[in-house]
Amino acid sequence: MKKTISTKIKNILWATDFSKESRACLPYVRQFSKKLDTGNHALYILPKFADWVYETAFFNDDDLIKTIDRTRQSSLEKIKITGKKANINFQADVIEGVESDELIKFAENNDIDIIFMGRRGMSQIKEILIGSTASRLIRNSATPVFVVPKTKSDVKLNRILSPIDLGEGEASLLELKYSMALARQLDAKLYVVHVSEFFNYKVPVLKRDKLIEKINEKIANIAEESQYKVENIIYEMGEPAQKIIEIAKHHHIELIVMATHQRKGIEKFFLGSISEKVLMYSNIPVLILPPSDYELA
Repeated sequence: MKKTISTKIKNILWATDFSKESRACLPYVRQFSKKLDTGNHALYILPKFADWVYETAFFNDDDLIKTIDRTRQSSLEKIKITGKKANINFQADVIEGVESDELIKFAENNDIDIIFMGRRGMSQIKEILIGSTASRLIRNSATPVFVVPKTKSDVKLNRILSPIDLGEGEASLLELKYSMALARQLDAKLYVVHVSEFFNYKVPVLKRDKLIEKINEKIANIAEESQYKVENIIYEMGEPAQKIIEIAKHHHIELIVMATHQRKGIEKFFLGSISEKVLMYSNIPVLILPPSDYELA
């Protein structure tokens, strides 16, 4: 039985490390909260060190318990103050553990529909060698992850871009259907883009037109099933990640919705998927959905 992703956003989670990058999420959290009347959670994760670290630091058990408790209380207070300044009412939690693992468990245990986090640590070298928290999370989370770059641009959610590849089958259907549901809830305009990689080949105009016609028909049929009308369909040829970013800029897109693909073994430690490239270089938020072995609810 497939796991499900809810298209009705009821509970959201702000994953914070109190950095500028994580604070960049707050205007988006506030918009979701106000428009959708969501339950708002905030989570700070204390690093869980190995026993030898505590021993080296000359902690005894009492000192350790007191130190962790003081840090937990100060972190809860910091979340409370930050939420008040941002005009967001948070249910705050502080736990110990590995960030990506604890975020996944917390989201599952608290019926979270979207995790908001900053794009901190997504540099190429770090990503290739060890992977950032954001990267590990999007590869393993069953909950959609809303990744926000550090940006000074105005925060809006009026234009959503849904890149699809109909050759990917269920993965693109997931992206498109989720994007339509989200656009409807946020009262946003949806743009759907299909990027073909035929840019190195000479494709006859007639065949290209036939391809575009079939793509538009397929998208229209999917939209009709969801009782939604897609009015902005874009077809482009080129390197997909680059084209998606260019199209987003040209049409003043404010959020990109994409799915990732589950990979195993050594592939999990290297970049390469279109969604990860877009996430790396986009200057607007990217909402990453789980792999296609999930279904919408």
